Amino acid sequence: MTSVANPARGRVCRIRPAVTVPPRRSCLPAVAALAASIYLMAFAAPAWADTATPVNPAASNSQGINEIYRAALGVTMTIFVLVGGWLLYTAIRFRVKPGANLPEPPQVRGSRRLELGWTVVPVLILVALAGYTIDKIPRAENIGGAGSIKIAVTAQQFAFSYRYPNGKAPRNPSVLVVPVGTPIEIDLRSKDVAHDFWVPALGPKVDAIPGQMNRTGFTASHIGTYHGQCAEFCGQGHASMTITVRVVSKAVFARYMPGVR
Repeated sequence: MTSVANPARGRVCRIRPAVTVPPRRSCLPAVAALAASIYLMAFAAPAWADTATPVNPAASNSQGINEIYRAALGVTMTIFVLVGGWLLYTAIRFRVKPGANLPEPPQVRGSRRLELGWTVVPVLILVALAGYTIDKIPRAENIGGAGSIKIAVTAQQFAFSYRYPNGKAPRNPSVLVVPVGTPIEIDLRSKDVAHDFWVPALGPKVDAIPGQMNRTGFTASHIGTYHGQCAEFCGQGHASMTITVRVVSKAVFARYMPGVR
């Protein structure tokens, strides 16, 4: 700061020193890299199928859960890339080189627009995610429908047992066989302690509580064998309390049922 006399007004004027502004460098490479990262995360679903989500959905119910998961993951990853990318860009773009003698920049106290922005935008993001989730929950919890098959599932230490509508059990007591494209209703009970029925590829987890009947279900969209496990610690043999569901075509299921006992 330099002081000089102003004869015309008879007082001293203060003149700020000239501020040397470094030449602006193009931010095009940083923007292009950020856009490429977002594009790859958004459209590389086949390559990331087993990485971005816990399982590949094989039923309409698990598909609803998968869509909620992907929406939340996509939003949070986008925010992470934008914020992290901006921090990285500013750290590199405005770094001070060793030995540089730069004047103190203007000190700014508060910004109403900025403060409103970083308050309102996160609230809108959370409201949008909540609305999307509420819209998808009925699909994830959808049970029953035309031509549904009701199956009684009983949990006990340390296995699940199954009964078809005619009261008969599967040929292999530890493997539940169901037809593809058919709504399956499961009436879930427990004989002893709290258990949890969960096949991730087919639908949400549901508790099996003694003295209470809980209902769940799914509509399988793909033929195959899907595995699950009791998701509630129920004793020393908890780790061996597994679930196997085999989804077959309707023709194969029609030939299978007459052989159950």
